[in-house]
Amino acid sequence: MAVGTEGLADRGLVGNGRFLQPILALAISLLLGVLFILPTGENPLVVYGKWFVAGFSCRGPGSQCAILTALQYATPLLLSGLSAMMAFRVGLFSIGQFGQMIMGAGVATFLAGSLDWPPLVRGITAVFFGMVAGGLWSAIPGFLRAYLNIHEVITTILLNPLAVAAVGPFSWRRIPPEMQLPPLIPTTKLTLSLFIALLAAGVIYFYLWRMGGGFSLRMSGQAQNVARYAGMHPRRAIVWGMALSGSLAGLAGALEVLGVHYRFVSNFSSLDQFDGIIVALMGQLHPLGITLSALLLGGLRLGTLTGLQLETAVPRELGSAIIALTMLFIAMPQLRQWVQQMRHKSL
Repeated sequence: MAVGTEGLADRGLVGNGRFLQPILALAISLLLGVLFILPTGENPLVVYGKWFVAGFSCRGPGSQCAILTALQYATPLLLSGLSAMMAFRVGLFSIGQFGQMIMGAGVATFLAGSLDWPPLVRGITAVFFGMVAGGLWSAIPGFLRAYLNIHEVITTILLNPLAVAAVGPFSWRRIPPEMQLPPLIPTTKLTLSLFIALLAAGVIYFYLWRMGGGFSLRMSGQAQNVARYAGMHPRRAIVWGMALSGSLAGLAGALEVLGVHYRFVSNFSSLDQFDGIIVALMGQLHPLGITLSALLLGGLRLGTLTGLQLETAVPRELGSAIIALTMLFIAMPQLRQWVQQMRHKSL
């Protein structure tokens, strides 16, 4: 099926000005952020300048180039955003990306530190089974929703802390030096993970909009009865879509422990538990938009830690507040549309 401008309009990238929505939401949030800055006595323009310079500037090679660290931050954000998008595309609101990342990170840490195989084979195995672990963990709420009608918001919330309890005792080994992903640029932690995440975005786009299986997933999320009448299997598609969603989050967790932390962690410093949903909604539920929003959010997160925290009297929570406001403005029409689709699934 060819993809033209009309198809892109349906996906929220062009047409009707919808591609401007994230930009306008961010602009409004920055204006409202002035109200939080003024009581501190700081100049809002100076604060915002230091924030964005700290997140997106490049003053020199290596660690002095903030954009490289922003790309490192953007890598798990991109994969978790794609994970949330997959759930949205099958009609589910999954907030379990954090738990699925934990499963991927735990399994990858265990295998990378336990197997006595050649490093390349061991690394591929660790990443692959990290994806499998995240996929299986996500398939549980998918199955419960598809066959037992148990709401996925409840199950994904409950499975997040259970993931830590499930893999924590088995993931105490440190990643051996030969298994650690080397940095692409010295003094940074930007690794091959970035290109793996970009490849994943391209594969997901091709699958969802160029292959029959992806069309079945999207149709099952939009109109189950229509999909069933066309000979599709919506329940299977929902479980499969959630498994794919979890595998992307599991991939993010595996790459984080192999390339950034070198050990199992139960808290990823570059993102919060709900960042996957933020990135997915900011990206208009499209891989290209999610890629751009992940880069933006990665820079904002970095600027919050190094700019607001160290160079101004403004607390770093301001950055989180502005990001939350941006998500709120973006999410309102998206969530309204999603609720309407859920109401008309049977039509």
